[in-house]
Amino acid sequence: MRHVRLCALLALGLALAFAFADAAESKKARCCEKAEKAGKTCDHVCCIEAAKHGKHCEKCGGKN
Repeated sequence: MRHVRLCALLALGLALAFAFADAAESKKARCCEKAEKAGKTCDHVCCIEAAKHGKHCEKCGGKN
């Protein structure tokens, strides 16, 4: 019985770890996603400056 609980807890822990790891990845800002869908690049000055450094604009809601 202990082994079943231990395996269940380990499975739950791994599932949570993968969920948080996926959420921690970088995310583009909405304005950049909209421009990308339209086949363009975002024309915000802050987004252009962040892209030069290989990052996403945090001011517009992006995460690095």
